[in-house]
Amino acid sequence: MNATLYQKIQRLKEEIKYLEDNKARFIKEVNTSGDVKKIVERSVYLCSEMVLDIADLLIVTRNFPKPDTYRDTILKLGEYKIIPAELAYNLLYIAGLRNFLAHEYLRDTVPTLLDFIEYKLEDIKKFIILIDKNG
Repeated sequence: MNATLYQKIQRLKEEIKYLEDNKARFIKEVNTSGDVKKIVERSVYLCSEMVLDIADLLIVTRNFPKPDTYRDTILKLGEYKIIPAELAYNLLYIAGLRNFLAHEYLRDTVPTLLDFIEYKLEDIKKFIILIDKNG
């Protein structure tokens, strides 16, 4: 595993740990505290951005063509057998999540943030385990 990939994975692990360590508080306060909502939005955005960066790096360092879209980047991970196709399919929401948090700032993000914290972190943890193992 190259140094850049290693650093990105370590940073993603830190962000996931932060979300997990604060999960109960975030779930309780995200609807009532503007500060907590902003913290969670940023943390979830960073997780999605890092997954996409890592996915892109995994593809290009293996000399596969660079995908044109975030969605294709995730799909190609499965197609190129970098991760199981089922996990790639489960991670497809990451591309939409990143774009939603970056561009749909007028919409209510709380349901999406809660879904991510409560259910989607597990997919990212599986992704990290596989990359750590097979880097």
